[in-house]
Amino acid sequence: MRDRPGTFADALRSAIDARGLSLDRITDHLAQRGVSVSSATLSYWRSGRSEPGRRSSLAALPHLEEVLGLPAGSLTAALPSTRERTPRHAVRGLDVLWPEEPHTAVLGRLDTSWDTELARVSVHDVLHIGPDRRQARLTVRQAMRARADGPDRRVVMHAQDDLDAGLPEIRPLRGCALGRVERDPEAGVVGAELVFFRPLRRGETVIVTYDVVSPTPGPREHEYTRRLRLPMREYLLEVAFDPRALPESVVAFTEDREQPITLDRDRRAHLVHTDTAPGTTGIRWSWPS
Repeated sequence: MRDRPGTFADALRSAIDARGLSLDRITDHLAQRGVSVSSATLSYWRSGRSEPGRRSSLAALPHLEEVLGLPAGSLTAALPSTRERTPRHAVRGLDVLWPEEPHTAVLGRLDTSWDTELARVSVHDVLHIGPDRRQARLTVRQAMRARADGPDRRVVMHAQDDLDAGLPEIRPLRGCALGRVERDPEAGVVGAELVFFRPLRRGETVIVTYDVVSPTPGPREHEYTRRLRLPMREYLLEVAFDPRALPESVVAFTEDREQPITLDRDRRAHLVHTDTAPGTTGIRWSWPS
């Protein structure tokens, strides 16, 4: 995973490499100072997948600077200066949300010109895990409102860490047709244009539903992450487990917070965010040995 020079991730990664500490050791040092930051969160920060945004995470940065032997304020100075002042109105750049070069290349071959003119009203993701502990299908429903006249498509991306499994197919179910599709099998990335049946007028809403269908066997994944570029009124994620493949533990996470969750009677884990700011969130799980 690569990011642009001068970012928070670049500064943190350089400091960690220079100090020679594992993420677990850094977490231990922080815990001794009464600061709780998981190694998974540190990994996200180091890779550029997310950045500290909440008050508790920003408060942890001075302690992290001490552990890494950095000058006071150096990590904080590497964060975008406006992020905390305008979280509800912020827009994440595509190159910030998807800093990896293969992702940027796939997006560059798709028409994302209308993306910021589509206000996100709600997104509902349902991920199905099969009896072989592999991802079988993802169903996504998105409701959007046009900020201006003209939006006629929505670009979607799917990335997987398991590169041994083939890339999935994106299949429209409602409110759209499949347009251009771009793939990078070596990076595990597929992107597609979901074309509406007609351009939207300002204030109009559209609901699109599509499946992301994995090949057989599907990718062996241990988490699902949703990257939110724009503020959203409601985000709902469900992970449905086959009764023959139940996880040992399940955790809901944001960029700087984790919370254990319990499967319901239908063997589903879920999280709900309302009036959420741009960033990353998701669910991860572990299997019994």
